[in-house]
Amino acid sequence: MESYEVKKENLYEILADKLEEIIIKDSSMFGQKLPSENELAKQFGVSRNIIREALKLLRERGLIVSRIGDGSYVSKPEPQVLTNVISRMLVMHDIDANDVYEMRVMLECQACFLAAKRVTEKDLEVLTRINREMEEKQENIEERVNLDIKFHAKIAELSGNSLLRIFVCSMNHLLKVVIKQAIQSEGGSQDGIDYHDRIITALRSRDANLAEQVMRAHLKESLRRQQWFEAVKNKNAVDT
Repeated sequence: MESYEVKKENLYEILADKLEEIIIKDSSMFGQKLPSENELAKQFGVSRNIIREALKLLRERGLIVSRIGDGSYVSKPEPQVLTNVISRMLVMHDIDANDVYEMRVMLECQACFLAAKRVTEKDLEVLTRINREMEEKQENIEERVNLDIKFHAKIAELSGNSLLRIFVCSMNHLLKVVIKQAIQSEGGSQDGIDYHDRIITALRSRDANLAEQVMRAHLKESLRRQQWFEAVKNKNAVDT
């Protein structure tokens, strides 16, 4: 008789799925503290180890956060959770880096298009403030990169599409190294800031097509600079 491999689902996975279902069905649980491990163990009739493993899974899914000495609290998944999933898929499906960048262009250009229709003067002030701070932090690469991501995340937020915002933020975190390299190219940091000013001007005009075009040009130039940085780095590695 032919043998088959039977996949056995672990008890802690079943419990994690059950807890996830409870959390998702009741939005009022957001921010609430979960019962202790002992209480959950009694409630579900399992050991504390099972509870501990189930809670670990929920943390990985971004559904709870742990506060040392205080317990676990229900939270909303952040874009970083999606970033982690996409990152694994890129490796396992052997997805090309160019495909990732093309997706970023599609998402961010659409976000900018929509933002131009909804942006307010107050929103433009926020974008300008972020860009000026980027200018001040040019010597601190990590802060400069984080502010760059914050600028693009704000535009995605202004699109009015919550799912689009989540995808844009997850993609930008995924491309953080690429963004950093583009900024480190010769004149790359100031060039990015200048493009951001042009994007703000386009948004202020409320011309959606123009805003999309400027964003597309910005991302195209950013990719060109990143590729230049990589080429120089590889050449230096060969020379040494």
